[in-house]
Parts: sequence; C-alpha cells; structure tokens
Amino acid sequence: MDLNNLKSDPIVVVGGGFGGLSTVQALLARSNGIPIILIDQSPRFLFKPLLYELLSGELELWEVAPKYSALASELGFIFLEECVVEVNGLERKLITASGTEVKYSQLVISTGVTTDFSLLRDLKEYAYGFSSLNDLVRIQELIISINNSSNHSNPLIIAGAGPTGVELACKLSDLVNNRVEIYLVDKGNKILSKSKSFNREKAIEAIAERNIKIYLEHYIESINENTIELSTVETERNNSLKINYSGLLWTAGLSPCRLKFIDHLLDENKKIKVNKFLQIKEYQNIFFVGDIVFCQDDPFPSSAQVAMQQGFLTAQNIISLRKGNKLKSFQFEDLGEMLSLGIGNASITGYGVTLAGSLAFKIRYFAYLMRMPGFSLSLKSAGSRLLSKK
Repeated sequence: MDLNNLKSDPIVVVGGGFGGLSTVQALLARSNGIPIILIDQSPRFLFKPLLYELLSGELELWEVAPKYSALASELGFIFLEECVVEVNGLERKLITASGTEVKYSQLVISTGVTTDFSLLRDLKEYAYGFSSLNDLVRIQELIISINNSSNHSNPLIIAGAGPTGVELACKLSDLVNNRVEIYLVDKGNKILSKSKSFNREKAIEAIAERNIKIYLEHYIESINENTIELSTVETERNNSLKINYSGLLWTAGLSPCRLKFIDHLLDENKKIKVNKFLQIKEYQNIFFVGDIVFCQDDPFPSSAQVAMQQGFLTAQNIISLRKGNKLKSFQFEDLGEMLSLGIGNASITGYGVTLAGSLAFKIRYFAYLMRMPGFSLSLKSAGSRLLSKK
C-alpha cells in the first residue's frame, strides 16, 4: 500500500480495541471519504468480554476474534499490522517498527492495557494473564493438563476478585470439573466491590455451587515455581499461608501497553489525564480513548462500554474539529453490567433487565453480538447460534 498517494492526510487510529475500532466505525459514517487508517500489532480484534466463552469452547475463534483485514474489507478502512514506535506531534506523523512513516491530520491513541506483572517479584515467570489470545492458549493447556493427569491436586489460584477474576473462577471450575479447588484472592473485604448488588449476589451463589474458596483481605506476598505465600491485609493479624499450587492467574493489576510517545504523559496511576474532550493541552489534534485515560473533573470506570462511548464521541469531535465547530464533552451513560458465571450461565443488571441463569446467558451473548464490528460477522454468528443444537 502506497500511503503517499492518499488524497489527503488520513485520520489515524492507533490501537484496535473497543475504543479504537468504535472510533473507526463512527468516523466511517461521518468522514465523507477521508482516509481512515487503523494500526494495531495484532492481526485480530479481540472481543474481550466473550473471551471466557472462547476459553470454554462455547464460542469459536472467528466469533470472538475476527481478523482486522476482514473487517477493513467490509467496513472500508485501511489496516496496518504494525507496531508504532514513535509519534511526532509537531510534524503530525508517526513511525512504525518497520520504518513506515504515516502522516496524519488527526490522531487517536487507544492502545489499551495489558496484565501488569511488575507488582510482585517473579510474577511474570510463574503467573498467567488473561488479556490476549496467547494468554488464553496457555490457560487452555493448563486445563488440559489438569483434566488429563492425576498428578494435579493442588489448587488453582486467581488473584483479584473483580469481574475478570470472578468470571474466570466460575468458568475454570466448570472446565476442570471440580478436579482441583480454586482459590479466589483479593485485598478487599468483598468480591465485585464495584459491581451491581444483584450481580454480586448471583456471583456469590454461583461460587457457592462450585469448588471455589474465597480469601478476602489477603494478598500474594511471594511466589516461586511450586509455592505461593498468602498474607493478610491487617498487619496486626500477621497471618501467612503457604500453598502448593497448580497455577496462578493474575487479574489484580493492569498497565498501559507501551508506546514511547505516551510514557511521559502517564501519571502515578499509569493513566493519561485528559480534558472533557479526551484531549491533552499540548496537542489539540490528538485524542486519547479507552482504559489508558481518566478525567479528573468527571471520573468514569474502565470498561468496554466506556471505551466504545468515548470512541463514538471522539469521531464526532474530530469531524467538528475539522469543520471548526465546537467539541462535545464526554459523558458516560451507564448501560448496565453483564457477568459470565460459568458454562451456560450469566447475570445481567441493566438494559431494562435484572436476570440470571441460562436465559441471561443468551441475552448477554446477543447483546454483545449487536456490538460486534462488521454486520456480516454478526449475522453469521447469530445464525450459527440459532441453528446450533447445543
């Protein structure tokens, strides 16, 4: 592809997660022929809320992780499978690892976050993350090893009792058929501390039905190949517990995906502080979207629905900026929360529904399907589910 022969400097989006791809889709509906380029170092978009169903085999790879090249052909944007190594905000250009130089008129950075293994010594060597397809493959191999061997009797440990940790605990418990116990560890005094009360209650019920043990007000103090040491948060109790384990899944911390340009913009919480238009003061033609940002004046959670709403607004603001019109401030609309709670089971609060069980699982699937980029992919997936005999 000859980027020098484009009719005008394109709008470039770096990072193809929920925020980035939502920006691209919204721009395509408004840009009136302006070239749109999406750059991501992965060949596939990953619909992370359905990663649990991909792990369990309830959904297939093409349903959860379509190729960007296919989406680009269907939707009409340009896709570059590259890693951005440098952004020059003054000259409005970026450079990829292959040396490709891409000029832009406006830039959106939505590089997302990944598992943070820096919080504990040797954590990266021994722990599993759950933020990529590579992570999923490693966990699938662990599940197969547990199910096919009598040597595995030690517990699986999950650090973090937020949505990812709880959803993983329920799904893993079903996948190993209660062969090993699962320990869910969290520093807080309750699971799902930021979730809706109905979903928390249903999660507690789902956990009680499974071989899952909860360690609240505990944290992992040390780890080696065979043993994990748990300690209590309250120092006066000074209790510690050494556990021989089969595997550790780390969901207790995230860090931004590395990009040289944004490193100096990160604050002590590893976030970029943006204004209400999702910009920073230095560069008015650069927008930041997704889990890497926060707004001090109007805080919002880190979630897929936030990133998507930011993406839609950013597209509107880019067009407004190009036309000299006023920009709109970001206001998060909480549409509810959906949790996967084991194979064929889910809990929903929002969307006008409070529901749990197998029907909630189906509603959750179709609700996410409506958000899947690419009409033909969504139609194909819906047809596959409706015709399935499972």
